[in-house]
Amino acid sequence: MKIFPSKYNYYYKISSEYTIINNFLTGALDIIGSDIWNKVLGNRFDEIEGDPLSALVERGYYYQNLADEDKLFKQLFKNLSKKSKTRPLKFVFCPTFSCNLDCSYCFEKNLPKSRSKPMSDELLESALVAFNEFIENYNKNVNKVELFGGEPLLKSTRQIVERILEFAVSRKLIISIITNGVLAKDFIDILKPINSSIEMLQITLDGPDFIHDKRKKFHSGKGSFQRITESINELVVNGINTNVRINVDVENIVYLPHLYEYVCKMKWLDYPNFKIKPSQVTDHSTLECKYPIIPEEKLLEKLIEIYDEYPHLEDAFGFYMFKPIRHIIELTGGAENVTPRYFNCESNLVEEYVFCPDGYIYTCPESIGNPESAIGEFYPELKFYEEKIKMWSKRDIMTIKECRTCRFSPICGGGCPYSSMLIYRGSLHPICERFQEVLDTFFKYRGKKILKKFIS
Repeated sequence: MKIFPSKYNYYYKISSEYTIINNFLTGALDIIGSDIWNKVLGNRFDEIEGDPLSALVERGYYYQNLADEDKLFKQLFKNLSKKSKTRPLKFVFCPTFSCNLDCSYCFEKNLPKSRSKPMSDELLESALVAFNEFIENYNKNVNKVELFGGEPLLKSTRQIVERILEFAVSRKLIISIITNGVLAKDFIDILKPINSSIEMLQITLDGPDFIHDKRKKFHSGKGSFQRITESINELVVNGINTNVRINVDVENIVYLPHLYEYVCKMKWLDYPNFKIKPSQVTDHSTLECKYPIIPEEKLLEKLIEIYDEYPHLEDAFGFYMFKPIRHIIELTGGAENVTPRYFNCESNLVEEYVFCPDGYIYTCPESIGNPESAIGEFYPELKFYEEKIKMWSKRDIMTIKECRTCRFSPICGGGCPYSSMLIYRGSLHPICERFQEVLDTFFKYRGKKILKKFIS
């Protein structure tokens, strides 16, 4: 019998005895004896005892007909596209492009200073009117409101923030705030009364004071660690959901143990409303910020070195900041129905509408301030740019030619659409990430640990 291997197979020889195989389209993940797998790869099926072929076909690693995989690919896409149309949307309000910090890796450094004033009352009211009009005319389900910047929590934006929060609470919307945290404690008086509506405040802390203050400074050059940690502490003890994000790169990753020790000393982990996780420093704006970013697998190697020395940190932080590893962990953790990613992010689905002080509406928070990427405007009246919306919404692994034959496309989604637009002046180009290198590195150092889960 002739059978054909799936385009979406990945395998790694964990030891002389075992090979791990994963199919990114079906989500199947298995451990197979290396001797058997080598015979499978060599099409020497007559040398294998028993009937492994039926299992390989059933799990989606092989097909009796090449057309069957394409049918499955298209059917899954159709199912997911149908589901995506019922997903709720998120409205993001950016009260100002201004920020009170000058972070070394900021992707917004090129925002024009001439447009740094807060959103005017007139613009804000237009944004809120547009919100209502959008729901009524487009029959869309919006369930979240997010505050973003610039920095949304400034003295100059307090009235705007109060108005937006009041608006969100009156419509029973879930609230999240992305803030640097410098002045967050000054907003507790308006946040605490609506705490039940707040999903979280996300605040970045990049290490202990001596490393954080090198990266996240005030414009005067002074460090921000003390002000930010004061805010985190006030938020946490007041019961407000607080997510600390550690933006890690080669400069600060070695200080993760020091930061974790500080967090334990502050007893924040004793509070159920406190969470902390590392996240990679990325630059989807094509290195406009001129910040050195090392390959993902090199960052992963450094993280594993730290985990080997401080095993409790692996339990605390894990590997969730690496997209392909997150996929593997979900599968080995017993997750079912891990569906493919035909789209890269919410912006591809146009599920976020970012209202900015320049009067434009964006779908990607990282593209704000660049009118060429706007999908509409809300001042003086609501207007959408249908061609721009199509550029975002029609970008997926079905429409990007290179993705149709890439084994990683079902867990990649084609890469960042904004990067594609900046680099290629169009959306139908892949932005390839280093999934092969990251997975190979992960299994090199953690493959035997995963093996124990399967054979113990």
